[in-house]
Amino acid sequence: MSIVGPCCPGKPCAKKLLIDGQYIGIAGYDEIIAKAMERIDASDEEQRTVLLHELKMHNYVPESMERQYLGAVWEEFRKLRAQKKEQIEENYHGVPREEIQWFPRIDYERCNSCQKCVMFCKRGIFTFDETPKVTNPYRCVVSCTGCKSQCQEDAISFPSLVELRDMLKELRKKYPQVSR
Repeated sequence: MSIVGPCCPGKPCAKKLLIDGQYIGIAGYDEIIAKAMERIDASDEEQRTVLLHELKMHNYVPESMERQYLGAVWEEFRKLRAQKKEQIEENYHGVPREEIQWFPRIDYERCNSCQKCVMFCKRGIFTFDETPKVTNPYRCVVSCTGCKSQCQEDAISFPSLVELRDMLKELRKKYPQVSR
């Protein structure tokens, strides 16, 4: 399905991006991004190749400006890809992530506020305000315990893998569409 542009019937809508100090309309922007999203888990290099190919299919891109055009589209794509991955991760094998009680717990009696857990976790699970706090628990990757291994005070704990298995077994009864 092609989105009709406001001025040219039958042409896909364009999006203006800042390229080399000028706002330039990118025709077929949605189609370009959608094509790269089809392979959301491909390497960055593979996705850049797809973006450039699609960009050239929809637009005239001067060879001398390929890097700048691709850079602008790449920045937009990265933001959208991150949003999409967040949406994908809202479910774990068909079970809403909020239903799975898997996230770090901090024993503040042992915690020395070294912030190693905060610095280690790239998912933004922790925030730090004098002590680390688990403020985004459902961003935690189910079965990941990487932050625990960073804690020299052994102040971080998770449910056991047996508890996780049993929890998921019960949730599969609630969400029967999940494959076993």
